[in-house]
Amino acid sequence: MDKDILSKKKIIRGLIISLTIGVAVFLLVFLLTIDKNTLKSFQQMDIEYIFLAASIIFIAFLVEGLRIKVVASAIDEKIDFWESVKIYYISYFLGGITPYFSGAVPSQIALFVKNDIPIGKATMIATIRPIIKSIIFFIATPVLFFYFKDSLDEYEVLSWVLLVGAMFFSSIFVLIFILIVNNPQKINTIIEWLNKVSFFNKYLSKPGIEKKVKWLKKQASQFNKSFHLLLGHPKEMILSILYTVIYWLLFFLIAPILLLAMGIELDFVLVIVIQVLIFFVIPFLPTPGGSGAAEVGFVSLFSFFVPEHLLGIYVGGWRLFTFYINIFIGAILSLVELKKWANQENALKSGNKKRSED
Repeated sequence: MDKDILSKKKIIRGLIISLTIGVAVFLLVFLLTIDKNTLKSFQQMDIEYIFLAASIIFIAFLVEGLRIKVVASAIDEKIDFWESVKIYYISYFLGGITPYFSGAVPSQIALFVKNDIPIGKATMIATIRPIIKSIIFFIATPVLFFYFKDSLDEYEVLSWVLLVGAMFFSSIFVLIFILIVNNPQKINTIIEWLNKVSFFNKYLSKPGIEKKVKWLKKQASQFNKSFHLLLGHPKEMILSILYTVIYWLLFFLIAPILLLAMGIELDFVLVIVIQVLIFFVIPFLPTPGGSGAAEVGFVSLFSFFVPEHLLGIYVGGWRLFTFYINIFIGAILSLVELKKWANQENALKSGNKKRSED
């Protein structure tokens, strides 16, 4: 395991930053919206729906474990189901405490490699999910947005900003994917072109960066081979897409279920459309796990439907189930994995020391 990816100091620091921003924004919203009816409404919440929300988010992560196992199988690699679930929880946590969710993919790759999966194939397994997600969102979001455009009139400007921003960043992501899949050699061409530009040349010619660029070229080629291997297994490819869709549908059910828990009736599909706009953009926000920005976006988009005195509870509950519970589980698993890694390293050092003494 790469110590730099999974270090106790980084875990604690990232967790503190993410929690501080998220809790601060939640408290601000809660204090601005609380009144005499807030506590009364909170006490009257239907506890059955709360348990249902907790069950659904857990099932969603089990589905993600299935997706990882299916993709690994398609490229001739084996990984235990519960190991897949554990890896996803850890990567979700490490993504949630880093800007732009940047820790998610590297941590998955490192954990797959630790399970004896070659790094090229590990990269394929780790990146195929965000690619499928981007393609699904890229196609579905504009369709849903325009279909429910009349229902979003109250905050049309914000909706348009979110939609355009999401489409722009996803377009770049999808284009890079297509480029690597169709012709990984193009990556070399682009890097060579950048080397001719003096501004980029100074940066790319640094020894450390040069080494990373060579690694990138090699992985682009391995990624290409793994993806074409995956295409040779259409059943697994379809299952991977299906599991991704199921995961997000389950994930988006949390918000409407919490509305039902508070006795608020609203069009389920409309609630899902609003969340699609939010989650399309969150990965491109600079705060760890989108903390702060996610809460503000949710408040802005749901303030027209949710009574003001319930807005703070609703936002806090939504973020708790869709983010903080998973972050907490991921943090525990990460620390266990870190301890295991440290024990293995100490055992290896002890073994080497004993052999040298003999």
